[in-house]
Amino acid sequence: MKSPTWHGVQPPQLPKSLRAEALAVIEDHGEYMALALANCDLTQQIAVNVIFEQAQIRRSSFARTRLAKLRLIDVRFEACDLSGADWEKVHIRRGEISGGRLLEMQLLEADLENVLVRDCNLEDAVFAAAKLKSARFEKCNLRGVSFEQADLNSVVFHECDLTNADLRSTKLHEVDLRGSIIDGLQVGAQELRGAIIDRMQAVQVAGLLGITVKESDEREEPT
Repeated sequence: MKSPTWHGVQPPQLPKSLRAEALAVIEDHGEYMALALANCDLTQQIAVNVIFEQAQIRRSSFARTRLAKLRLIDVRFEACDLSGADWEKVHIRRGEISGGRLLEMQLLEADLENVLVRDCNLEDAVFAAAKLKSARFEKCNLRGVSFEQADLNSVVFHECDLTNADLRSTKLHEVDLRGSIIDGLQVGAQELRGAIIDRMQAVQVAGLLGITVKESDEREEPT
């Protein structure tokens, strides 16, 4: 797997040596520190106020887990299944998620800082009212994702598919959408003020806002 491109996002700070462990149960108020987890099946587990710190998690399933107020600090997920997980008010500092399935994942009121998400399928995931700072999405499927009322100021979407994504009532100052697919984006002119787009996207944005773009030689002759 290629090395990630961080571009100003701080990567997880992991020690050279992590203790290998097979985790079978996530407990309420559990604290899991300096661990290397692999091939763990934690599907549908429920817990509150859990902390993972300095952890590398590979090929594990957190599908349909309900982990309210989860804290992830210096954590890397590789090729994990997080589909349908409900992590309301999750707090992530220096996190990386790569090659994962996050279909329909619920991240309501999430607080994410220095997070890189790359090569992931997040179709129909929900980031409603989330706050993202120093975050970057690379080559991700974000079709139908809801960022409604989220703070995406300065977030980068690099070569992502944002078809039909919901950005209504979202803060988008200096959000970078260049090179991403924005067909059917649900967004208004006010939200887009200050966003960064490329020339090709400018025509699409005009269409989204009901503006017709014509070349000067297409002007209709008066009758």
